Amino acid sequence: MDKLLMELLAVNAETALNFFTENLRNTTHEHPFREDETAYVASILSHYSLTSRADATSLPSLADLGEVFDMFIMSAATRNDSEILEIGGSQILLFAGFFRDQMSRRHNVDWYDHLGQSMYERASHTSSVPQKRELFDHLAASFPDWTIACRNLNRALREDRLLLKLN
Repeated sequence: MDKLLMELLAVNAETALNFFTENLRNTTHEHPFREDETAYVASILSHYSLTSRADATSLPSLADLGEVFDMFIMSAATRNDSEILEIGGSQILLFAGFFRDQMSRRHNVDWYDHLGQSMYERASHTSSVPQKRELFDHLAASFPDWTIACRNLNRALREDRLLLKLN
């Protein structure tokens, strides 16, 4: 296989993170999101783009908002665990944000926006790390804006899917 093609097909955590960070910035250039929020949201999208649903070594990505509801909302264990609340919030951001168009056919995504907001707010209150408390507090406040930004990113990527940008 051609070396250039091999480079285009090789994706690792760093290239995925850079891809989502750059594209989020391009999609949200008119919205004043904080840089730490942008980096965090890009890391969520990057992580889930590289995580298999069959991964047995960590919590695999869920299939949809119904699974998020079953795993994180119906479980009493999530109520005071900052890490679990963060994971639940990130799953909601992924599905109610990046996959918003698809999820809105079966779920009330606006309700999930409020749920994600609540999860980050509770994660902020229960985290023992000051930087995370501040980040989660800001994410809770801007969560609905982030879901729309992620939806817009998905739409932009679908429209440009056939364009290979070579340096």
